[in-house]
Amino acid sequence: MDLKPSLLIIGNSNVGKSSITRLLLPNPKKFKGKIGKSPGSTLLIKPIEQKNLPYKIVDLPGFGYVSRSSRRRGEHIRKQIILHIEKHYDNYFFALVVINILRITHEIEKYFVQNRETIPLSFELINFLREFDIPILIIFNKIDKVSHLDKSISINIFVESAEKYNLNLIHIDDYTIHNKVQIPYLEFSALKKINIGKLKEIIEKFLKY
Repeated sequence: MDLKPSLLIIGNSNVGKSSITRLLLPNPKKFKGKIGKSPGSTLLIKPIEQKNLPYKIVDLPGFGYVSRSSRRRGEHIRKQIILHIEKHYDNYFFALVVINILRITHEIEKYFVQNRETIPLSFELINFLREFDIPILIIFNKIDKVSHLDKSISINIFVESAEKYNLNLIHIDDYTIHNKVQIPYLEFSALKKINIGKLKEIIEKFLKY
């Protein structure tokens, strides 16, 4: 019986989850992504396994930021993801919550500034995972697309806004693995492979933890 633990990769649509998955695989050419069925049926959520990978990867379908015509499908995907995590959370030793740094300002403006009764999708997702005590690393992906100044501004906006929802974010360099209160984050670029080595080290630490 294969008792490999699972790594969860989750986030909204178009944040780079599949690209990060490929970077973690010993043989990325064998990974072709994942495809969900049409609304009304169960999503095909299948762990990715490779011979020299000491854990499974579950690259969940993205949700959020959908057009009006896709809203029904987006809600279906979201419900299936919730059901999947509720059923399989014990399998996960670690979760990567991938954030597109280019969309941070838009998301905070839409869900937090314009309507304070709503919660940004990213914060809702993080809070949901914490309910099941799944260790989390927030990955700010696509930092190669912004200037150093804009990167710092966007991350600061995210971190400060997260505090309003009792989420205490801290840079991974200042984080200790035994800390159950703070949530670490890592600046990243899947395209340029920025910090891929550090990401693999972090995953290895939580795998052994």
